[in-house]
Amino acid sequence: MRQRQDDKVGNRFLAALPSDVFGRIALESEPLLFRRGNVITHPGDPADHVYFLDHGLFSLIKIMNDGRAAEVGWVGNEGMIGVSALLGVDRSAFETIVQLDGSGRRMRAATLRSEMDQSHAFRELVLRYMYYAESQISQVAACNRLHTMMQRCCRWLLTAADNMRARSFALTQDALAISIGVNRPSLSLTVTALERAGILTHKRGTITILERGALEQRSCECYETLRREAERVYSS
Repeated sequence: MRQRQDDKVGNRFLAALPSDVFGRIALESEPLLFRRGNVITHPGDPADHVYFLDHGLFSLIKIMNDGRAAEVGWVGNEGMIGVSALLGVDRSAFETIVQLDGSGRRMRAATLRSEMDQSHAFRELVLRYMYYAESQISQVAACNRLHTMMQRCCRWLLTAADNMRARSFALTQDALAISIGVNRPSLSLTVTALERAGILTHKRGTITILERGALEQRSCECYETLRREAERVYSS
């Protein structure tokens, strides 16, 4: 029985597909729950599957030879993990970690490559998403170089809230420090400042955003820039 496109589809890429295309690939989808800390891909792993989140957040982590790590991008409900496999690159480039608990599905890369051959609409959407993914990585690189820790922290928390569709979510300061490329003590000072300003609380590994407007004011331009880019990709 074919799954209807408007049933439980929180992923923007899948929701943007023509209904006949979605109907074909939904037959091959496997529903999954993703738990914080789980590793989805290691660098160099075979890219056999493509993962789509309905809610939650994946972090794309670059690990250096000396063991230091930093987030270079993320994937939430606006995209997918494994898009390189659709373009003929059969190995993962990053370590992909579940940063926020979520749910979604995975599909065999071979199934989606076959759909790319059949469907112009699917192929065009993949290319538009690749534009967004490239824009995101470029924006994050500039953000990490030019913006303050406070701005980057607020940008990341806003993105997390959007993808969780909630103002409260489980997140440790260690994980957040890796996500914005800083050490834990420095991040702790930033989170404490936000707490004292009444913008958020952080208790027992859970962050609750109390004043979203104030968080947006303290964020850099990158949050709004990437939000607009995602709208451009899916508005057509």
